[in-house]
Amino acid sequence: MVQDSFLDEDIAEITGVVANGLAARQHNITLVTLTGKPRDLSHYSPRITPVFLEKARAASAAAGLARLVEREKPDIVLSHGTGSNIACLSAVKTRTRLKVPVAITLHSSVTIAGNLSLDTQKSAATIAIPLLYREADRVICTLKSIEHVVELCEQVPNEKISVIYNPLVQMNVFETAAEPIEEDWFDTHGASKVVSIGTAFSRTAHHQLLRAMAISRYKEDLRAYLLGYRDEQDDLRLLASNLALDDIVTMPGDVVKPERFLRAANVYVSTSQQDSVPGEMVRAMALGTPVIALDSGAGAREVLSDVRNGWLVPSGDADKLSEAILAAVKCDRSDDTLATRARDFSLERALDAYEKLLLSMVAERVTDLN
Repeated sequence: MVQDSFLDEDIAEITGVVANGLAARQHNITLVTLTGKPRDLSHYSPRITPVFLEKARAASAAAGLARLVEREKPDIVLSHGTGSNIACLSAVKTRTRLKVPVAITLHSSVTIAGNLSLDTQKSAATIAIPLLYREADRVICTLKSIEHVVELCEQVPNEKISVIYNPLVQMNVFETAAEPIEEDWFDTHGASKVVSIGTAFSRTAHHQLLRAMAISRYKEDLRAYLLGYRDEQDDLRLLASNLALDDIVTMPGDVVKPERFLRAANVYVSTSQQDSVPGEMVRAMALGTPVIALDSGAGAREVLSDVRNGWLVPSGDADKLSEAILAAVKCDRSDDTLATRARDFSLERALDAYEKLLLSMVAERVTDLN
């Protein structure tokens, strides 16, 4: 398994979870990181051998990766992220004589407007998908919207493309969520609770949430808990004070076991503005908590497309967000479509899909060699 670096925390976390999961199923994993090195390796399974090429950038790692492949002679190469995908395909398909199958994983892509002509959509997709991807033996898309773009570009045969959602929900989420909340700043009774966990690069979304609270507070008894938000607390506290929200908005910083608060919330508001699926939002869904997401990325749009008790609101529109909050805190939580949808992102389903795909590729390789 190959990843670019630890700078993209989302991909690094997914790669680690998949590697540990496959190792628990008795597969031996060499986990290669092209750039950078972590301080702590204790979270890796004994069946995982970490290798750090420590290159300045992923583009310069192909030669070293090719030498590693020739030395290790793996049954299969699985890469995650654009830099790793290109490096792996360049290393295995053009720099080695070994016929090792390569599966690449796409975690992000462009969004192509459906109102464009089909030819224009195909042209955009062809630009967005690297030509080298046609050399991959399998292309794994972590969203159906990514699969759609890959299919449009027509460089990769459809039979090589599959969708495997990222494993964002592990079984311990339910055990952790059941633990008591003992923090004295959290009101476990009384007012309806709006919980959000801060994500980087979402300043405008955080402001939208506070303005929505200012609109909603006079229509419903609410309390908001903004967890995390380390880099923006001063800015957000000033805005909350200016909006006269000091009495109903609490910003405790980072917390341990945030799943406890996801379970206790009447509604979870995701302030993510990226195309990837917000992990905290899916975990809230698994716990049956109504969720609201900003309609600014393909991930949340795809997850909430066919579920009840899930709202998409326009990015920047505090009035619409206020309306969604007021509807969410009053909705029927006995509806289980949120939890059902969250199962698509369970660790077991992802591992089953990865294992099935990788074993089929190994079987094809054995057939070809024979």
